[in-house]
Amino acid sequence: MNQLLFATGLFTVSLRGRLLWLPLLAAEAKPRAARKLARKRVVVRLEARHALETAALAAD
Repeated sequence: MNQLLFATGLFTVSLRGRLLWLPLLAAEAKPRAARKLARKRVVVRLEARHALETAALAAD
């Protein structure tokens, strides 16, 4: 009987702990996505600049 109560309590505490972290993880997802988008934009700009410089050198 004690083992069942212990296991049930452990499961309840574990579940509560996971549920408490969900809002935090959801809040962190937005800035993480924004940083990822910003990195993509920087890479696209650098690639475009490189393509322009390469085209300018090829034209000379």
